[in-house]
Amino acid sequence: MGQYLEALSAALSGRINLSLFVPQHFQGETGQASVHRFVTGRNRRDGLMRLLNPVAAFRIWKAVSSTKPDVVHLFNGEGYPWSLLWARWAEQDGIPLVVTLHDPEPHPGNLWETLNARLRRHVLKRARSVHVHSQVFLEVTKAQGAKEVKVIPHGSLAERFLRYRKEGVEREPLALFLGRLEFYKGLDILVEAGMRLGGRLRVAIAGPGRLPSDLLKLIRSHPQIFELHNRYLEDREVSELFQRASVCVLPYRQVTQSSLPLISAAFGVPVVASALGGFLEDVPRVGGILVLPEDPEALARGMLEAMQRTPRFPPELRFSELASEFVAWYAGIRL
Repeated sequence: MGQYLEALSAALSGRINLSLFVPQHFQGETGQASVHRFVTGRNRRDGLMRLLNPVAAFRIWKAVSSTKPDVVHLFNGEGYPWSLLWARWAEQDGIPLVVTLHDPEPHPGNLWETLNARLRRHVLKRARSVHVHSQVFLEVTKAQGAKEVKVIPHGSLAERFLRYRKEGVEREPLALFLGRLEFYKGLDILVEAGMRLGGRLRVAIAGPGRLPSDLLKLIRSHPQIFELHNRYLEDREVSELFQRASVCVLPYRQVTQSSLPLISAAFGVPVVASALGGFLEDVPRVGGILVLPEDPEALARGMLEAMQRTPRFPPELRFSELASEFVAWYAGIRL
């Protein structure tokens, strides 16, 4: 989320007077924005207690309202306790509130996301407009109380990784899975597909998170097929993996949207993904292949087929281009 906020803020700050209110741990590049940091807690317990403190929420709101904003854009945390209060105070103060809804459908198996999805309805009902990234989620967003829904696609984060490209890195018969290792992302499906391919296409799995012990054992017992980087990767490491890869694979069981199809296309790497959610728009846009979800055989075939494709990168999805859509959205809210 921080990478998205960096890219959007940098693009917007050259076009509008942007005040950015962020947690103190956020240290990203923000262009010409005026940055205001607030305390969220030194650990999870402190953070939770602070989020339940209405006095802390009110102090931040007073700082926000003192900038005399034409529009307040709640970019993340729409179901947090503070957000419920901010939405109410925005309405009372006559300040238009807009919200970006990153996950219109909560990811399965995540109790916090389920709770967040219930609480955010109170915020969405008070928002003048709600931003989603795909037409696929128009109706589900309206069903949660949104008065108006604005669709602006997810912008490209590729530039932060492209800057680390190195000479002499050769393409390999390698399928790349990148991101936090979560059940809903279908790692078990990918591993079974990799086993079916039997080394014709090796599989690199990269990202933090915990794998089930049986899946981890299977991966480690077949080093000729699998390459595991089970940790957070620096941008330069991500860049090198994309330079090596011949296909980017997204075997998700459920998805809203992802930055990976655009990053992959910018590196010239074709994409194969489950035919779900935002992928229904995002993957064909870059010339990728959609396959049946939770079908290892279809995924294995799709991985091989995708390798023969030439991806296309849509330049209109750079944040420098999308910024005008956000500015027009804000201007429309003010009228």
